[in-house]
Order: sequence, then structure tokens, then C-alpha cells
Amino acid sequence: MLPKHGLGAETAALLAMSAAAVFGLWKWETRCDYEILPVDMFRNKALAALFTLAILGGFTMFSLLFYAPLLFQGGFGMSPKDAGMMMVTPLVVFITIGSIVNGRIVTRLKNANLMLYVGFAFLAVSCLGVVVATHTMPRSILLAIMLIGGLGLGFVMPNLNVFAQQTAGRAHLGIATALLQSLRMIGGMIGTALTGTLISHLYASGVNLALEKDHAMRWTGDLSDPQILINRDGQQALLSQLAATGHDGAMLLEAAREALVAAIHIGLALAAVVAVLSLWQSRRVPPVRLKGPQEPIILAERSGEAKA
Repeated sequence: MLPKHGLGAETAALLAMSAAAVFGLWKWETRCDYEILPVDMFRNKALAALFTLAILGGFTMFSLLFYAPLLFQGGFGMSPKDAGMMMVTPLVVFITIGSIVNGRIVTRLKNANLMLYVGFAFLAVSCLGVVVATHTMPRSILLAIMLIGGLGLGFVMPNLNVFAQQTAGRAHLGIATALLQSLRMIGGMIGTALTGTLISHLYASGVNLALEKDHAMRWTGDLSDPQILINRDGQQALLSQLAATGHDGAMLLEAAREALVAAIHIGLALAAVVAVLSLWQSRRVPPVRLKGPQEPIILAERSGEAKA
């Protein structure tokens, strides 16, 4: 489902309460001898860079996961099975394959950070590939686009974990890992919210324009939700209603599909920009060299907290 409501009073109140809760947690943690969330971790430049990458990576990953299937089904008319075979299966399988390949390669590199650059570059290419995808594009190319995205995630996720664990040190190893995962989820929530809002507004504008042109505004409610483009039974019922009143239902549905495709293309273009920003942000991560599978060494100087 795409978001239908903007920033209202309830949302603003929840945002204010969240900000107050974060401030209260920060003040409480600074007074604790054994804090659950050490504030000093955020002052560590290396950890701050990795946490930022987790947020940006989550933004791109979840935007791709949520809206590429909607593009394939609602925009390109694929069945749920075909969309799953083109999207979910390649991504999941190649995240695993990418992680395995990453483990084989990263220990042989003098600078393991290169895998972060490659991973985020692959993510950017995958998002851009979806942006230029059309319903006439060969399935093999769409599949390759998803495979590249899966490999990119397989290169990025394990390395962010290992780098954060080693930078934080033994004392904060568990906290760093949990915080990295949480920030990735937060980035995903921000990404799906912002991308979804953009897609929702663009889709609604395109549908309203088509309905207004055909003097069929009474069906705004039926076409305002892109799920109608996936629900075959709902489409048949809508086509019957439109035909009974003299409207070209097939043309209106096709206009809705075109509006959805254009909206998702723009939304995932935003995700691609974030992936490129992640690529640039990776330069802030201190160089890492791995002697072996279990012997990572941070070459950059750690903060006093990490050394302790």
C-alpha cells in the first residue's frame, strides 16, 4: 500500500514525542556508569561513517525491495509468480552468493574497503537499471539487474558488520552490531516512507489527469490505489462499470499503468541517488585489511574509547 496521507497533527505529535524520547534517552545514558547505548560511539568518526552507511544502505535496499515488485506487477503486468521469480528469488539468492564471494575475496585485498565501493556501485547500477526498465525489456536483462542488486547487498552488509565490530572493540561489539542492524531498519523505514510518498503523489497526479481528460472523475477512488492494477477481478469489475457509462476503461487502466511506471521510476531514481551518496560516503570509513577470515585489523587510528 502506498501512503495516502501527508504530515498531519497526529504525525507531527508523534515526531515531537519521538524527538523528546531520543533526547531523554541521551541525557539518561550520559549519566549511567554502564550505559546500554554508549554516546561516545557516535563521536567515533569511523563508527559514525559506518552507521551513516547503514542508514543509507537500508534506504536503498528497502526502496528497491518494496517498489520493484509493484513495478513488475502493476506496471508491467507480470503475475505474482513471475514477479517473484524476477525479483525476490534473485535478490535473496545472490545476497547469499555475494556474501560467500565477499568472504573469499575480501581477505585477499590490501584494502577491504574496496568491497564497500563495489557493493554500493552495484546497488546504484541495479536501481538505475530498474529506472530505465520497460515492459518490453527482455526478462534476461531484468533478471541481470536484480542479480547485480543482490550481489551488491551481499558485498555491503557483511562488511559493514565486521568493520563496525572491529572499530567498536570487544567491549562494545554486541552494541555496535545491534545498533548497525537497527539503523539499517530505520533507513529502510525512512526510504519506504519518502519513496512511497513521492510515488503516491506522482501516481495520483497522473491518474487524476487521465480521468479529468475523459470526464471520469467519479472513478478516482477506484483508480487511486495502484493495487487495482494487480487485482485482475477488480479490473474486470471496473471495466464493466466504465463501459456501461460509455468510457474507455482499457485506456484509463493503461494510463494508470503508465502513471505508476513513471512514478516508480522517479522514486527509484531517488534510491539510486542515495546509493551513489553511499558510495561517496564510503571514503570516510578507515582502511581495513583482513589477514584471514577471523583476523581483521583496523589500519586507521581508533578513538580513545575504542582503544580502551
